[in-house]
Amino acid sequence: MNVRPGRIAFALLALLVAATFVRLGAWQLSRAREKGSARAALKWIRERSPVVLGDSLPATAPVFGRRALLTGRWERERHILLSGRTHLGAAGVAVVTLVVLRSGERVLVERGWLAAADARTAHPEEWPDSTAEVVGFVQPLDPSSRAVPWSRLDATRPGVELWSARTLDSADVARHVPAPVAPWVVWALEVPDADRALGLVPLDEPEGAPDPRVHLSYAIQWFSFALIVIAGSIALLARDVSRESPRTTR
Repeated sequence: MNVRPGRIAFALLALLVAATFVRLGAWQLSRAREKGSARAALKWIRERSPVVLGDSLPATAPVFGRRALLTGRWERERHILLSGRTHLGAAGVAVVTLVVLRSGERVLVERGWLAAADARTAHPEEWPDSTAEVVGFVQPLDPSSRAVPWSRLDATRPGVELWSARTLDSADVARHVPAPVAPWVVWALEVPDADRALGLVPLDEPEGAPDPRVHLSYAIQWFSFALIVIAGSIALLARDVSRESPRTTR
């Protein structure tokens, strides 16, 4: 039996498509493991007693990833909006505000997500003055190799600095935020009811953190597609070959 070039090309194409589906399934499995690890780490963080920060900055940086309780007052004169953040498919920004401690020292707090039609502009400076009691975990404030310079936005209140940024790069923080400020940032895990009423959404809202089982179901789908392609290709080739096989005559 002669093997036609068309059959070889068809078989190779089927194998390529199946391999692509398998690779996508493997990627979804890796994402499921990542999500599972992240959830386990968050659970571990929540169960540990928090480091209390309120009077002044500690002599040494808190353990990164450790839960912290930060108390003070929100600085209304300066806000940073991290652009391009989404929640449930909606465009928005992550709001970063400084908490002023009793000593006058300050800590950057990534306090929640806020809707913004252009994923860049919002006006937290319009919010009323309030005290801050933040439950979150401490993250390092590092330089970024892909830092994008901050841009100034028009604020609705005079004397307010409103910045748009992609990331909290340590160099830009030093350039635009007067000292003394902590060389680390607190990632808020909770949002007070008063801030929720203003539209602020917790950064770890369950709907915003996909369940690992979602990625597992995607992986099963991709692997199923790969099996369908392989089985279907074998069936088609077998039928084609059987049709061309010489029939025996009596």
